[in-house]
Order: sequence, then structure tokens, then C-alpha cells
Amino acid sequence: MLPLLAVILVCASSTSPADCTRETALDVITRPVAMPMECAKVGELTGEVALDVRREGRRYLMIRCERRKG
Repeated sequence: MLPLLAVILVCASSTSPADCTRETALDVITRPVAMPMECAKVGELTGEVALDVRREGRRYLMIRCERRKG
């Protein structure tokens, strides 16, 4: 089991980056990663390809790296 998760938060443009959390996000996607530097790469690819967020000005991505629990 990989110890880290890339957490991709899709937040409304009306939500400040400081307030973009798992609780306030429009959508939350997680992907397992092996190293912290992979979080950004996996997050960007997932968000851009799967969600097509970059084409729409009403949403933005916030990518975080978290340790898996358990």
C-alpha cells in the first residue's frame, strides 16, 4: 500500500484558496502516490484530463499531498 495520497480539490472560483478544503470543495478526488513530488503531477493530470477544469473559469484546482490513514 502506498503511504501518500494526491488530493485534488475542485473549488468554485468564489471560494478563496485558503478556504478550499475537502469540506468546501465541489468535488474531491484522491489518487495513491509513492512520493510527495508525485502529488502535483498526478493532481494536475487528473484534474485537467478527467475534470477539464482549465477550460472553465468558474472552478479551479487545489492539489494537496496527504499521508494515508490506517
